[in-house]
Formats: sequence, structure tokens, C-alpha cells
Amino acid sequence: MTVPKAQEINPVAGDRFWTEPALRASSFAEEVLKAKGIVIDIGCGAYKQPGTVGIDRRRLPRVDVVCDFERGLPFRDGSIAAAYSIHSIEHMRDLITFMEELYRVCAPGAKVYVKTPYYASRKAFVDPTHVRFMTEESFGYFASPNYYGLNTNFRVVSITYNMRKPFKFLPAYFQKRCRRYLWNVCEEMTVILEAVKP
Repeated sequence: MTVPKAQEINPVAGDRFWTEPALRASSFAEEVLKAKGIVIDIGCGAYKQPGTVGIDRRRLPRVDVVCDFERGLPFRDGSIAAAYSIHSIEHMRDLITFMEELYRVCAPGAKVYVKTPYYASRKAFVDPTHVRFMTEESFGYFASPNYYGLNTNFRVVSITYNMRKPFKFLPAYFQKRCRRYLWNVCEEMTVILEAVKP
């Protein structure tokens, strides 16, 4: 799998790909390149990540599997080496069932790359098809043990934030306070999860 350069990407699809140098060079990018097994791109639309199996609800160019992924993923238990969910979880009405299903198909140690609008950003509210808003703490509910007895055990590996100017130039401590108490200072967050299985 090769990661495209920013200038090679359709500007409409720019949000779907790793255009930021830090993400292209991340350990997750390296792991996905080395992944032995199936790598899926959930909710990919017409712009799936290169080298992945594209999954979407609609039949579009470059979509390999058409399914309602909130009701199930058509893969064997433990068969997925890595997964992308880029700007798709905010559209899911039944996130709990989806996360349980994603956990089922992930191999032990599989990484899941999630990119979603930050809950306190304009980007989270502007799209009328968004049905949920995610915070840093939202992903902790899919660890084990969890309060709701969910059949998931995802460990949060890292969370990075796409801060707006001028906030991205502030020290990390002040960025955190700005995210917490101010509106629209952070556009989106990138979360890397790991499937913890025996």
C-alpha cells in the first residue's frame, strides 16, 4: 500500500487521506503498510484509502463491499489486520453495535484509525447527516471492563487534534484548556485504537 502525496489527492477527498506529514510518518502508517491481512476502510465513499477493502452503504466507484456496517461486517472473526473509519462514525446511529462488530472482526493487536469532528467544533454540527458528537472520553467506553458490559476491548493508543490557528501554536496545556472551554478551536481529532484480545 502506498500513501498518496497531498498534490495527488482530489481536493474534494482531501479529508479522507493522510495529507498531514505527521500522520503519513506515524507508526500507524508504517504498521498499516506492513499489515499482513485485510485492511478495511469503513464508510469510504468513492475515496477509499489505497490498498484497502472499501466498505460503504452505497454502491459507488471504488467501493468493494456494500453493506450496512451498523448491522454487521461481512468478515470472519479476527480476520481484519487494520481499519480506517474516517469521518464515518459521526454518521452512525448505532455506534455500540458497530463497535462490537468491529471488535469481533479485528485480529488481536489490530489497529483502528478514526478521524472525526471534535464535539465542540462547527464541523461537527454543519453536516445535517451527523447524528453524534465525539469527545476524547467517548472511546474509553469501548475498553474492558466497561460500565455497559459491551463486548469490546479497544485500547486508546493515541489522540491528536487538528487545532485551528492561532490555537495550534499554543503549548499543549493551553490547547487542552482551550479545547475544553472554548468553542470551535479544534476542528477534528484523530484517534488510534488497538484491539486487545487474548
